[in-house]
Amino acid sequence: MNRSKAARPARAPAAPPPRGWSGRALDRLAAAWLAGLERPGLWTLLFLVVATFSMLPRGLVFSQRVEVGAIADRDYVAPADLLLPDEETTERRRERAREEVRPVWDFDPRPTTAAELSRLFEEGRALLQEGRPASAPTPEDLERLAGASHLKTTPELLRLLLRKGYPAELEERFAGLAARVAGRGVVLSKESLLENRLRGISLRNLQTGGERLSFDLYEYLPHPRGVDEVVAAEVRAWEALSPAERRLLRSFLVDNLPPNLHFNPSETQARQEKAAAEVGPSFNQVRRGQVIARKGDQLTATAAAQILASRRGAGGWMDRLLPPLGLLAILAGVAWLAWLALRAFAPRPTDHHRLYVAFLLLLGLSLTGARGCFVVAEALGGTLPNPPLDSAQSWAWAVPLSAPALLAGLLFNRRMALLLAAIFCVLAGRLAGANAWELTLYGLAGSLGVIFALERYQVNLRLVMTRLGLVSSATNMVMVLALAALAGKLEGGAARLGFDLLCAFSSGLLAAAVASFTLPILEAGLGLTTDIRLAELSNTNLPLLRRLALEAPGTFQHSLMVAHLAKQAAEAIGADAPLAYAAGLYHDLGKVTRPEYFVENQRSGHNPHDKLQATMSAQILIRHIKDGVTLAREHHLPQPLVDAVEQHHGTRLIKYFFARAAEAGEPPEEGQFRYPGPRPQDKVMGVLMLADAVEAASRTLVEASPGKLRVLIRTIVDDCLGDRQLEETNLTLSDLAKISETFLTELATVFHQRIDYPGFDFNKEEKPGRPRLRPVPAAGSR
Repeated sequence: MNRSKAARPARAPAAPPPRGWSGRALDRLAAAWLAGLERPGLWTLLFLVVATFSMLPRGLVFSQRVEVGAIADRDYVAPADLLLPDEETTERRRERAREEVRPVWDFDPRPTTAAELSRLFEEGRALLQEGRPASAPTPEDLERLAGASHLKTTPELLRLLLRKGYPAELEERFAGLAARVAGRGVVLSKESLLENRLRGISLRNLQTGGERLSFDLYEYLPHPRGVDEVVAAEVRAWEALSPAERRLLRSFLVDNLPPNLHFNPSETQARQEKAAAEVGPSFNQVRRGQVIARKGDQLTATAAAQILASRRGAGGWMDRLLPPLGLLAILAGVAWLAWLALRAFAPRPTDHHRLYVAFLLLLGLSLTGARGCFVVAEALGGTLPNPPLDSAQSWAWAVPLSAPALLAGLLFNRRMALLLAAIFCVLAGRLAGANAWELTLYGLAGSLGVIFALERYQVNLRLVMTRLGLVSSATNMVMVLALAALAGKLEGGAARLGFDLLCAFSSGLLAAAVASFTLPILEAGLGLTTDIRLAELSNTNLPLLRRLALEAPGTFQHSLMVAHLAKQAAEAIGADAPLAYAAGLYHDLGKVTRPEYFVENQRSGHNPHDKLQATMSAQILIRHIKDGVTLAREHHLPQPLVDAVEQHHGTRLIKYFFARAAEAGEPPEEGQFRYPGPRPQDKVMGVLMLADAVEAASRTLVEASPGKLRVLIRTIVDDCLGDRQLEETNLTLSDLAKISETFLTELATVFHQRIDYPGFDFNKEEKPGRPRLRPVPAAGSR
């Protein structure tokens, strides 16, 4: 695995494609976050605060023995007058305040069926006006009427209304009855409403926004029984209706008069909590010299609280201030050491701030996580009664101390992983308490095992994380055996040792799990791209690459060859080979929008550039850079691949169309025939530019002999140097020589010669008159 890279920090994106307001808001938020990562002072302060708080000894604030249910080891006497919060009384008062809040019920007096009734009657009248028979409607007519509104209807009701002719009088009766019923209030569960009959309810009118207290809860109609009684009494007075017709109308109205009085639990709870929050705390007073608890007593909750309060009041402020100050000084020294070390580790001076912030963020999160793990280990040891499960020291072996080193190795390089592992394990040892030096050695051993395993395995698949976890597990188990041997005796016997080994084995797997879970989050948050992410993006079955293969097959084959050349050349000079390979696959992504304008995709011999002016042809070729950046951002490709799309041509001149424009008689402007750039900014982008140009030019050779390939490669390298395209890449002459030799070796392998197959004379001259396919002239696409 190539670990020469330190990181792939993302630079600020340039000119993102137009997006909606939400997209623009996310872009601004991402830009603000990336800008915040460039402020090391702010992150140093945040690290000092978080790490100091995480490492403060618990005994500084809370005594380990003063807890509810513990046995007092001495007499506890109040050293001074104390005023202590009485949580029990306070909670009782708050509960009473909650009970005094009346439940909130929402009431909407607007009839919800008025508009639906209007649509139903309008549709029925329209049907009658069309001359449809009212006495024998077709199923289609009934279906049309049923779909005219959201009311619950039956075929019998629709036939009845058709026979009646959908009269306006009946519609007015329906609407008036619906308004009267809604005005009275309909509740689904009258029983739940009547539970509040003694204290009433807060009734909110959703139509007016007003609110009043309601005590007469019997006036509201239960659904459906109460609604049915009101409707039945009303319909009974309607004339010219048979009993069967009245039953139909009654059932129709009851079904379509829903409850409009509802209990609002969220608003009720919010008011209850507000009332409880307004209740002030209650206090108990303890006099100086008063005995809080005697030796041998079991500490109650009140006694424990009083002892803790007396301890906070006793002792000078300097005794409580010195431990945090000492930790702050140590952590400030750690931050200064990291600042100096990362200045040498950063590949470019502009990356120093980003790497320093990432280092502090990872270290701070690791210390916070380790503190939580040790607390859980102690809790498990104190909760489980049976040995060996009652040993907090055994549970501490399961803490994934190698996870920070694994993450640093994946995100950065081995040197940063070693630095982080050393600092973290020393600081984490302090969190372990009595077993500080043992946990420090244990964590260092597991971290070193993971770091050196990273050099052995190609970490381009997330499944490899399990192997790394197993390496850490094996190292941890060896260290547990070594530490047990150093102790000279087995505390707890063979069962305890076996449980220690099991916990040590679990530690490595937990480290791999933690790294697998947090790695994508850190990649996105820190703007970094790991080899695992690049390997996933290099899968040619991904939709974007499949589209390139289907719509621009020549470009896809060219990209595959460029990726191979760039990877081999990057490995030869010690650059980032995984990034070079992925960049080669995606560098010509923009050609998928207009594939027919690029020579490698022209199959029929027709060249659309023959009908265009040279300036227009050049602009079409230049456009593939912008199109590629747009596609890359739409598919959320990481910034290094976006940089590859932008930089693989740099600001080179499109010589073919520049010369064609000059032949046309008008002196061309050189700026119209140059790519927008920027020029390659690092070694990988420089290698990509050379690989792209060399691979494209090699296709023009009729006989690709090693001598011709060497001349071609030298010419292109000299042209890029003369055009000052490689000035910002830090490529040395030695690097260029290695790159050229690698290109020569790989291309010679591709363009090797074979002997003629017996019986197949492929090199035979064609017969006169037979059409001969000739290569399409270069369209200046490179």
